[in-house]
Formats: sequence, C-alpha cells, structure tokens
Amino acid sequence: MSEPASSPIARFIQRWQASSGNERGNYQLFLSEWCEVLGVARPDPKGAIAGDPYCFDRDVTIYHPSGKKSAGFIDLYKENCFILEAKQGGVSGGKVGTAKRGTETYRKAMRGAFNQAVSYARTFKNRPPFLITCDIGESFQIWSDFGAASELDYGSYDARQEIPFGDLAKPEIFELFVDIFTDPQKRNPEKIAAQVTREVAADLADLAKSLEAEGRDPKLVADFLMRCIFTMFAEDVGLLQKEPIFTENLEERWQPSPHKFQAGIEALWAAMNEGKPFWDYGKLLQFNGGLFEDSSAIALSGEQLATLLRAAKRDWQKVEPAIFGTLLERALDTKERSKLGAHYTPRAYVERLVRPVVLEPLRERWRLVQIAVDGVLGMGEEPQPSRGENSRLDKGLKPLAAEAIGAIGAIEPTKIQRDRAVLELENFLKELREITILDPACGTGNFLYVTMDLMKELESEVLARLAEVSGRDQLRLDFEQINPSQFLGIEINPRAAAIADLVVWIGYLQWHFRRFGDV
Repeated sequence: MSEPASSPIARFIQRWQASSGNERGNYQLFLSEWCEVLGVARPDPKGAIAGDPYCFDRDVTIYHPSGKKSAGFIDLYKENCFILEAKQGGVSGGKVGTAKRGTETYRKAMRGAFNQAVSYARTFKNRPPFLITCDIGESFQIWSDFGAASELDYGSYDARQEIPFGDLAKPEIFELFVDIFTDPQKRNPEKIAAQVTREVAADLADLAKSLEAEGRDPKLVADFLMRCIFTMFAEDVGLLQKEPIFTENLEERWQPSPHKFQAGIEALWAAMNEGKPFWDYGKLLQFNGGLFEDSSAIALSGEQLATLLRAAKRDWQKVEPAIFGTLLERALDTKERSKLGAHYTPRAYVERLVRPVVLEPLRERWRLVQIAVDGVLGMGEEPQPSRGENSRLDKGLKPLAAEAIGAIGAIEPTKIQRDRAVLELENFLKELREITILDPACGTGNFLYVTMDLMKELESEVLARLAEVSGRDQLRLDFEQINPSQFLGIEINPRAAAIADLVVWIGYLQWHFRRFGDV
C-alpha cells in the first residue's frame, strides 16, 4: 500500500530523490530529517554528552596492523544501535569527486564506505549490531550481527540488505528503521527464534506427557510427533499448497469431532508421501524423504488436539534449528523433560566452535577470491606511492588523480574481464559445494545445522557478487548449491539421529524459502 503523496515519508522521498553529488553538504540535514520522519530523537550535539553516544562525526581512533594509528569520524553513530556512513553518488559523474551511479567506480566507493564502517566498528568494545551505508536519495544498505560483541562478523560487502529509496515508505521497512534507531534487539533473530522454539517444545512436551500417561509406546509417540512437527513446519513455509491444511482441519473438523482425527491425518500423510490429491485441496507435493512412509497416527482426545492446535498456531518459520533438536529430544524423553528450556547450548556457543574450525578458513579464501575478482575487473586499490606518506607526491598528485577519476567516471570492464571474474566466483562456489562436514557424535544435529547455516550465508554473499558481476540473478533451484547431502553425522541413539535429520532439513528449507520465496 503506497503512502499518500502528502504524507511526511512521501515528501521526504520526493525531496531527497532530486538531490545528487553533494555528500558533505547534505548528509547531516538528510539524516536529521530522516529522524524526524521516523519519529525518533535527532542526534545530540557533539560534545554535549560524555562519550558522544549519539552524534554526527563521532571521533574514533583506528589502529592499523602496521602499528600506526589514525583518526576517523563516523558520519552518524548511536551506541548499541548502529554505525552509519553516508555517500551520495551522481547521475552523470560529471562533478569532480562524485562517482556516477551504476559504474564500477560507484560500486567501489560504496564498498569502501562499508569497509570504513567495519574499521570503525572494530574500535568499540561493545560493537553495535547494525552497520548502515547510504547513498543519499538513492538507497540504504544494511548489515547486522547479534553475536557476542567481541565476535561480531557482519559478513562481506555482498552480505548487505539493499533498500531502494522508494521502499522507505513500505511499513515493514519503516518499522525496521524505527527499531534500528530505538530498540535493535527487537530484530535479534536468535532471541525471537529461541522464544518461539521454547514455546513449541513446551507444547510438544505436554502432548508427549499426556500420551505416555495413557501407556503409549514412547517410540510410537516420538515418531507420531515428528510427523506432526514436519507437517506444521511445511504448512507455515507454504509447502502444503497455500491453505493452512493441517491447522484448518484441526480447528474446524478434528477438534470438534476427535474421532475423525486419526483417519484424517493418516490420509493427509499418505497423500504427502505419494504426492497425491488430499480431499478437495488438490494434489500435494511429494515428501519422499521417508518420514511419511509410515503414515500411522495416534487417536487424540479433544484436550490433546487443543494442545496440538496451540503448537500448530506457533510461527514455525521462526523455529531455531540450532536449539530445536535439543529441546525436541527433551520433550520426547521422560527423564529429560524436567530440563526443558534450561541448560541447552545456545547458538552463540555452537558458533564459537564452528566459526574458527570451518568458517574462518573459508572466509579467508573468500577474501582472496574477492581481491582476485577486483583485480580482474580493474577495481583493485590504487598502487601506493613508493615515497613516504608525507611526500609532496602523496599530498599533490594522489588527490588530483582521485578527482580525475571522479570526474570522468570508471572505465567499465570488458566482456572478457567479466567472464574471467565470473569464472573465479563460480570456481569458489564449486569448492564450497564439494566440502563435506562430518560430526562423529552428532546428537540432535545442532552443530551440523549451524555449520550449514553459516556456509549458506557465505554462499549467498558469493551469489550476490556473482549477480552483480554477471548482470543476472543467480536463481538456481536445483542441487547446484550447498545442501544437506554435504552434512553427515554419526549417532548411536536412533531417535537423536532421526531428529538430526529433521533439524538439518528444516534448516535447509528455511534457507530455501528465505532466498527463493515460494518458487
């Protein structure tokens, strides 16, 4: 739904889309007006509050690997919220020092703004969860990380969420910025997912407990609930047509008449297993992983169906697989049920092992690939003069060269250069997709899932860079991607192994729908 032309956000967009090429003259006015539109406080005067927790041009000291240090100034900083660097490209590139939008020089300038923001973030003991760059009147780019402050990894430039300027009027985008300015932890996906996951596990524990109290075989109960779990997840991500088949029938047909439940759910699972029509809902997708080969169900009472309905109404898209396996195992285990929701290994702890062992070597390799790609495209850093930093050459010719580049715009890469860069990126993707991860005591699959999730993040960055270089979106729906077949586990507990399989597949499908939607 678009905003009326007279609304504050519409006027703001119209006013600033008409500007270009005046970053230094515009950024403070632009960001102050943006704060007004959002309904959040403007930055405080610099020096008015000790430590300058929210101000323009926040001073920082950058320490370089060589041992030298230099002064830096953050365009807009808010403590525990964000670091923002502003740029403003031009439409023609004719103005000295202004990069023309859409050119390689422009893309290099925006990557430089991101790298600058990262270098500023590293100077803080408590790093903010959000990094933002913006091209005034054109777009915002956002990166986030809610890990431990000392371990934040915003990803590479290609991990950005890009927001065209016109999209600021969309309610979900507007609300995102309000939260970034006022309460960024509301956007912490780990906290949101952990809460939903604990609630789901508690529902399942209540149901398992009531079934076992009736003398049901714990293995049959576990298998039955596993099928229910995947059905609820599949429904919420859109794999069961567009209608809430499971929840709708629970609420309208089975809970009012509990005697109809067992036959009804068995018919649904048989249709899912074979990819056949289910009642008047039409043909279903085939779920051929083996979970529904046995479509037998357990008869439930009205009270038990109410518990299952409560679980079905949770937001299964937000379930966090990194802790789901542990909580599900406890929900299904009589001895462990009292520990539900306590003392599980949080995702952040799992990442402390996975990142240095698996991700850091891959990210270092990715950094080298990016350097190679930039070199092929002619986008590498300008060679440094051989004389000292304070030489007349540095003070005179280097600024002149920078102004000349800004005035004439970039020399666009040739087709041969782009093809070579694409090959570099595709070779790295091939490397990622040939890696095999083995957990010899996988438990319920938490470590396998987190490793896959972090590798998928890296893959997404590579695909974003590949789309930028090639000029086409890398929409690949086949198994030419990091997938569950690369993540293997050994476990002597059959139920834990089955849960691990479920956890990895739920995590993989969550990624699929985040990237491809319902395609």
